[in-house]
Amino acid sequence: EAKYCDRMSELVKKNMDNLYGGEKKKTAKRDTHSKTHAAVQGTLEIFDFDEAAIKQELSKRASLTSDQLSAISLKQGLFAKPKQYPVWLRFASGAFSVENDYKGDTRSMAIKVMGVEGERLPQSHELKTQDIIVHNTEFFFIRTIKDFYGFFLQVYRAKLSPFLIPFILLWKKLHPYEISLLETSFKRFPKTLLIERYWSASAYSLGLKPDFDPSQPGRVPVEYPVVIKYGFTPVSSQPPHQQLPLESRPESELQRAKEEGKEDNYYREDIIQALAKPDAEYYWDFQIQFQTSPEMSIDDTTIPWNEEESPFFTVGRLIVKHQKVDSPLENDFGENLSFSPANGLAVHRPIGAINRLRSIVYPIVADDRHQKRGVKYQEPTVRSLHS
Repeated sequence: EAKYCDRMSELVKKNMDNLYGGEKKKTAKRDTHSKTHAAVQGTLEIFDFDEAAIKQELSKRASLTSDQLSAISLKQGLFAKPKQYPVWLRFASGAFSVENDYKGDTRSMAIKVMGVEGERLPQSHELKTQDIIVHNTEFFFIRTIKDFYGFFLQVYRAKLSPFLIPFILLWKKLHPYEISLLETSFKRFPKTLLIERYWSASAYSLGLKPDFDPSQPGRVPVEYPVVIKYGFTPVSSQPPHQQLPLESRPESELQRAKEEGKEDNYYREDIIQALAKPDAEYYWDFQIQFQTSPEMSIDDTTIPWNEEESPFFTVGRLIVKHQKVDSPLENDFGENLSFSPANGLAVHRPIGAINRLRSIVYPIVADDRHQKRGVKYQEPTVRSLHS
């Protein structure tokens, strides 16, 4: 695994140089999730949730001894106490380059929670933030770091020369399972990213054992008191905040956008218009899902955890209200924001193969992007756009 993490680190640097280095005049963007739709301010409220009730429900669904159950502490880290945190959100599409929104793709919401106190993960690039990265699919299409490296290598080669495109076609032929997942995740065209459900797909710890050794790489088996995934479910802005149905962009509208042949920035334009309304309010339940059996894989993120076996519990609420988001300053700010699964508190350690890879690669891409854009990165604050 370490070998492929090193190879991937070198490959993303080469890819950034191929896309944006040398005499190229293109402004550097991310190597994945390249298209920023908007940077938006919001509030993440952590509830005074009923820990005993959640643990009681957990005991029914997981084979836990009373000692194991009593060792679980849910109210720690970000969940330690009821609080309202300011957040920055970056809405984006998942592709390796900026594409029209009528093209099939996953859509992501990266959340930067600010004012978070506590012992931090050693890889954190900021001092008082917690990053939570979620997508509108409940799985990731590749199982292993080796497979992701193989896929990314062929994508990189295809960009170097059209003569190398057959290699990506061969990779697809040899990996039908992964390609079927990728194609499935591309089928959804949300009507709006402000009323969409998002999942982390990858797992995180909630707490660490007293004898936890942070110097051990994640690929050495480690036991955690609790392993969770994150979710954000859109709900009504009015009590009792019922779950909202998910809607799709009409097929006729998609077809019209393709035929017009113009740039299609539907999702950015929708966010700008929706949040320009003085009474705009968008709510999501912030939820956690527990690993309740060993069969719920941590490393294989192609298999979602069954919500009937392990339902999501609501622990907070994400709120976005009326604001102006269409300035060049906001656009640059969103491009420059840096996210990583490993930026945050030690008790929320990212775990699993794909998280280990992202924790290494994301900071490399961010540093390279900032250097190419001539940006001296600063930890964002509530007033970042005004300073």
